[in-house]
Amino acid sequence: MKHFFKGLLSCLVIPAVLVGCSSSPKKPGQSITTLDGKRIYIPQESVYYDRKVAPKTVPYAYTNWTSMIGNLSRVREYEVFLEKNGVGHIIPSFELLRTARDWQRCGRSQYMVPNQELWKNQIPTLRVFKYLVAAKILTDFEVTSVYRDLPLNQCAGGASSSRHLYNSAIDFRIGPANPQPEDYAYIENTKFRLCQFWMQYGQSLNMGLGLYATGQIHIDTQGYRTWGPDLSRRSSMCNY
Repeated sequence: MKHFFKGLLSCLVIPAVLVGCSSSPKKPGQSITTLDGKRIYIPQESVYYDRKVAPKTVPYAYTNWTSMIGNLSRVREYEVFLEKNGVGHIIPSFELLRTARDWQRCGRSQYMVPNQELWKNQIPTLRVFKYLVAAKILTDFEVTSVYRDLPLNQCAGGASSSRHLYNSAIDFRIGPANPQPEDYAYIENTKFRLCQFWMQYGQSLNMGLGLYATGQIHIDTQGYRTWGPDLSRRSSMCNY
């Protein structure tokens, strides 16, 4: 696995794109510059998925929400901002703007556009997410929670210092919502590969990686740490 990631650093290949194999790549790309000066190249184009999964469809609830006055224009502004920073089209907006799974119980909105002063906070985490997809570490996922305002975070039981409050975290699920026996090997292998990435690059990227009791996985770029269902490192999926 270690040699696998070394190979990715020197030559990352995805369909129709060859990035980072020389000082003059065929097409321009973005890169993550780690704290120790290393660069991980990621593609500028939209990412691709190679696992045969059901295509993502826009939920009716999202379409209804964007039809409300002002919402669609704010979504478009946020999308343009992300595109200009090389992290657009990684996660569809109807997932990227999800708040928390307890939104209905808490009487809050299922979707929110973060305040504009928080937009830049998501760029480093989306760059890591983009790399994970381009490197085929994540090939089947659904983002379940990103930005939350303070009332929703408190109601949903989020930590008072939750990175979701600052729009710098992403929670997601691996595989289908209701996994079948044949899905578990894929899910566990993906978790293993995520841990390998975190152990090799997490400190340089200031990356947090956590697994909640619900099975949701959390990543951010606000501190090098890992945790599991009991919210300590002892139960982390990377503790082996």
